[in-house]
Amino acid sequence: MGTTTPSAESQATTTLGQEPASLREQNRLLHAEVISLRQQAHYHRSQHRRAVARAEELQAQVDALKAKVADLQQRLFGRKSERRNRVLLLGGTEPSGLARRARGQQPGRAGHGRTLRQTLPVVETVLALSDAALRCPYCGLRWDPWGPPHTREQIEWEVRLFRGRTTRLKYRRPAGCQCQPQRPDIISAPPAPTVIPKGLLANSFLTEVLVLKFLYHVPLERIRAMARSAGLTLSAGTLCGALQKLVPLFEPLYEAIQAQSRQAALCLMDETRWEVFVEEPHKGSHRWWLWVVVTQQTRLYIVAPSRSAAVPKAYFGYEPAEARCRYEPMVVVDRFKAYSFLKELLQLAYCWAHVRRDFLHLRLGGQEGEAWADGWIERIGQLYELNHQRLTLAKSPEGPEPLPAPFVELDPGRMSRAEYAQADAAVHQALASMEQQCAQELAQSHLGRLRRKVLTSLQTHWPGLTLFADHPQIPMDNNGAERAIRPGTIGRKNYYGSASKWSAQLLALMLTLLQTLVLHNINPRDYLKAYLDACARNGSKAPESLEPWLPWNFITPEATGGEDAPPRVPARECRARGP
Repeated sequence: MGTTTPSAESQATTTLGQEPASLREQNRLLHAEVISLRQQAHYHRSQHRRAVARAEELQAQVDALKAKVADLQQRLFGRKSERRNRVLLLGGTEPSGLARRARGQQPGRAGHGRTLRQTLPVVETVLALSDAALRCPYCGLRWDPWGPPHTREQIEWEVRLFRGRTTRLKYRRPAGCQCQPQRPDIISAPPAPTVIPKGLLANSFLTEVLVLKFLYHVPLERIRAMARSAGLTLSAGTLCGALQKLVPLFEPLYEAIQAQSRQAALCLMDETRWEVFVEEPHKGSHRWWLWVVVTQQTRLYIVAPSRSAAVPKAYFGYEPAEARCRYEPMVVVDRFKAYSFLKELLQLAYCWAHVRRDFLHLRLGGQEGEAWADGWIERIGQLYELNHQRLTLAKSPEGPEPLPAPFVELDPGRMSRAEYAQADAAVHQALASMEQQCAQELAQSHLGRLRRKVLTSLQTHWPGLTLFADHPQIPMDNNGAERAIRPGTIGRKNYYGSASKWSAQLLALMLTLLQTLVLHNINPRDYLKAYLDACARNGSKAPESLEPWLPWNFITPEATGGEDAPPRVPARECRARGP
């Protein structure tokens, strides 16, 4: 057995002494490496979180753009109706019992014959044989009339322009008459009254232009072309100048209709863009806005350069010092922010059709599941049905003539019955179920961004959306105002807008008057002709008393008395009713 030399022992001792230092150095290096790796891990983890968040944000943008593209494609190429294909809903087959009825007269059913147009005048033309045709070519005897003639009617439409010439006869003082020396020696009949003194266009012509322009939305250039085809060359300046002179005549009527509109207990409001091609200070575009206020008796239109809350504040008479409105009806609007200040001042009801549209847009994109959107659309549809059943029970079928849609007249006696109470409870129960469903889905952490946005809006506007439950006279949607604003959109598409401020003012005046006349089933052409004649008789000014000329009073011509009474035209009875 060998022995260890002193040099070997010292070398081993040195090696053992160096190992702890080496291990400590390795440990230090490893510790530094771990710290570096941890830093890298934290960095990459944060980068991953950012990338995931960015990806989610981009995906949400993609989903929103897909929904927008789907919505635009639907508007351009899709069906305008929201009715779904029943064949697809039933699995691709349509039972024979659900076959859609063909349009028009049904085979095997008795018809009603040709409708007699008794309201039109008759211009009779008699067709007779010549004397030569009535004589027998052989014996020369004349045939005698026999039996009732063959009669056939056709509807003729004759539009003609003519020059109405008024001749005023002159008279000279007779020889030898020295009476009344202050009286001129030559006198003549007084001139016929005209709405525009020395104007070229008669009242009948102006009436036709107003009806074509503001009721049927025919551009003035097209009206000039129509006149040109009938033989009249009319300059644009002549036509526009005549229309401008009519503005002061209709302003009093507009103010009276506005005053009546402000007295209503319930109204609907909406707005749409309107172009007015004038330069306004501090306004960089020609975009103005056409507002409409729908009430039971009126349709009021307002043209304003702003879409801000200034317009509803002016209409409702907002007083900043007292933080109140002089006129306090219940108002149905969409969710546009200009109406939000009314929440603290009036009973503000929001439109369920716009809420439903949110889910329809979400469904069109297809990015977050059609089944989820369809579920909410179905709930809203059931709510509409329940409210319709409730209103059916509240309205008396034997009552007076129904109010214009969407207004309803409720019968307190029928509302006290058990059937109505049950239907009313069903509406409240459906709303409570929807509110609970909305809260449960918003509490889910994995709820998609677009779903959360729609449900958050639903929850935010819930007090206004449920106002109809306690006030059945309030319609569930703002469709009545959207239908009333439709004439403005048609006019915008046909002639783009107004070229001056007075033209925009005349638009608001005439839309207000004509649509209110239509609401009361009054013939606008007959009314305008009679009103312009009355203005002409009053020295080219509006009549002193406007009461008989207000659309809801127009069926009482005796109120004016005498020959100035407006003609009796068909009109619906419109009494003052509660909301």
